[in-house]
Amino acid sequence: MDYGHLKFCVVGVGRMGVRHLQAAQQLGMQIEGVADVSPFAVQSACQTFDLPASAEFSSLGAMLEKTRPDALVIATTAPSHCEAVIAASRAGVKHILCEKPMANSLAEAQAMIAACDAHGTQLAINHQMRFMPQYSEVKELLGSEKLGALVSVVVAGSNFGLAMNASHYFEMFRYLTNSSVASVQAWFEKDHLNNPRGAEFEDRSGRLLATGEQGQTLYIDFSAAAGHGLQCIYICRHGQIMVDELSGDMRIIARQAQYRDLPTTRYGLPADTENRAIAPADTVGPTLAVWQAMLNGESFPNGTVGLHALKCLVAAHESHRLNGQAVSLNSPPLPAQQYFKWA
Repeated sequence: MDYGHLKFCVVGVGRMGVRHLQAAQQLGMQIEGVADVSPFAVQSACQTFDLPASAEFSSLGAMLEKTRPDALVIATTAPSHCEAVIAASRAGVKHILCEKPMANSLAEAQAMIAACDAHGTQLAINHQMRFMPQYSEVKELLGSEKLGALVSVVVAGSNFGLAMNASHYFEMFRYLTNSSVASVQAWFEKDHLNNPRGAEFEDRSGRLLATGEQGQTLYIDFSAAAGHGLQCIYICRHGQIMVDELSGDMRIIARQAQYRDLPTTRYGLPADTENRAIAPADTVGPTLAVWQAMLNGESFPNGTVGLHALKCLVAAHESHRLNGQAVSLNSPPLPAQQYFKWA
């Protein structure tokens, strides 16, 4: 499909903002504006993408008024997401891609969705799991005759923060199981994590257990004491899939066919092993896929998907406050107005 008729703008041109400009350029969109509070960042981005001085803006409002874009990326930090999405939808922007975390409170996320619904704006949140090979290839295997149904997922991570990185695995889990998370338990480590994006931001490390609506579980260990590694283990009825997300190595081990119907207590039966290499996913390719899905009328990570991930984050904080008690995403209602210092 030709996207050359779409006028494109981006607000926030840090590392991710530049990746979004690359994606827009590859899609053939007309890049009309770049906005950031840093004049240097704006000038650097415009020079890199050979944009005229007329594309340089110091604020989203001025850029929206001057360019009237069809498509907008919001790649600023989370505290500005709500205001930016609402302003853009009111200005007539028809397609918005917002970085995660979607907002700093559930109330903000709900207001963003409501504004886009009211003004006929498509809102995507950049949870890209369905477009990344390390998850799409795993999904093709789950439920197969060889491996059987998914039982649980274990993520052995390093110090990557709940909101900054661990939140992506809520979307991975929802995507793989085709169902939402029902409840979350969390046990955070004592110290709050400082964020390289600024001293005003905070995140948490520790351990987390999520239970899905269909009974599968997701366990994440993301300790601040761990300095390397990111492994995912997908535990199924007949075997396991182990993925090293940093190296791209996948190992599939499954009971041989003649033993599949025997009880799970006989877990040491003969098995077949397969090793694969997963093509590394950059940040541009999945972003291209999000845009294409949204613009082509296909399934994409919309505001409801972003809100689900945000509810999981809030439930984790509530569970930690309650000493690890399981917290439902639905009843009683989560604290919608509570504001978190996520970046």
